[in-house]
Amino acid sequence: MLRDFVRNHIFERFPTVFGAAIGAASVALFAWAAALFADPSRVADPALLRAALVATALGAAFIPSLTRLARHHAWASAAEPIVFAAGFSVVTVAAAVVASLFVLTAFALLFAALGLPASAGIWLLRAGSVAGAALAGAALAYGFASHGGGVEVTRHRIELDALPAALAGLRIAHLSDLHIGNGTEGARLEEIVARTNALGADLIALSGDLFDNDAEVLAEGACALAKLAAPLGVYAVLGNHDGFIGSDDVAAALAAHAPGIEVLRGRFVRAGAQPPLYVAGFDDPGHDWRHGDPLPELESLGRTRPSDGPCVLLMHRPDAFERAAALGFALVLSGHFHGGQVALPLAGGRWNAARLLTRYDRGLYREAGAALYVSRGLGFAGPRLRFASRPEIALHELRPTARSLDSRGGLV
Repeated sequence: MLRDFVRNHIFERFPTVFGAAIGAASVALFAWAAALFADPSRVADPALLRAALVATALGAAFIPSLTRLARHHAWASAAEPIVFAAGFSVVTVAAAVVASLFVLTAFALLFAALGLPASAGIWLLRAGSVAGAALAGAALAYGFASHGGGVEVTRHRIELDALPAALAGLRIAHLSDLHIGNGTEGARLEEIVARTNALGADLIALSGDLFDNDAEVLAEGACALAKLAAPLGVYAVLGNHDGFIGSDDVAAALAAHAPGIEVLRGRFVRAGAQPPLYVAGFDDPGHDWRHGDPLPELESLGRTRPSDGPCVLLMHRPDAFERAAALGFALVLSGHFHGGQVALPLAGGRWNAARLLTRYDRGLYREAGAALYVSRGLGFAGPRLRFASRPEIALHELRPTARSLDSRGGLV
């Protein structure tokens, strides 16, 4: 399976793969520039292949080293986002050039078959590849400058079989993937908190990756999150990036500076509604998590799930949705994939890199009477860049299905 290969051999080794890609892409761009502006024959120079191998190896070693240093040294932490942004730009432009050359080569061959001079095909390859690089550069500039167009409040009406009629209209504000410490702090975080509170939701849910890799911002970020408020409470789970800092440290910071936030670490909480509504959640296991592997905390929650009311499950990664639905959770709120963070501006952004990792990349899904919503998130993983994947605050209005209403407004 392509997704299993990408998850297990690329995504879980992302710093190494990303560094190797930067090295290879840098040499590819050099070769393209040489062919474009100097001597095209230099592309076949064996020295260029040797340079590509060396650059790939150096990149594969450098990026993981920088990532490790960034967790312990301020200078490396400051340099990391700049290096990631530059590296991502190099890889993106190189990919655009290679893709455009691949497509344009077919047209150049067609020109030759029609008897047009070779210079016409060469002109097409040069002009087309420059246009491809320019288009990629413009998209990157927009993505870095606008962060995808600013935070969007999305509104969703979610019908649930397990929802009693008395809870019809209950609203949940869903935040995910803030990545505080990687561009979502200070005024930007304060604005997100204020906009969330202004929605007047009954309950606020945070589905993980509250923080990024910077432990220095734990207290400040927790103090900002402490201002979140809703009548039925504010609930959170911890994601894999929270684990990079230390899940216990993140939980301790929230307990000290945002005691109003219930951090669900393998437990249920009754939200205070009448009839009962329960919220459950567990820590993301981190790098060792694999699609299809058993999740002991999820299984434990499923065995002890209260039977007198619907249960909302906060689960950072959405891939265990089928199992969660089978265990009886009415609604699952997740994030993790950022809607791809970078997507093609087609079909609602469904063409994005996250599709290589999961079938649950963004939006609403249904399974066995349960619903899953995967947030596009609010922050950034790696480069502080978004394109065709706007940060979102999702507002979910819960409604019973006709089936549950036919059952005298009770539980099905």
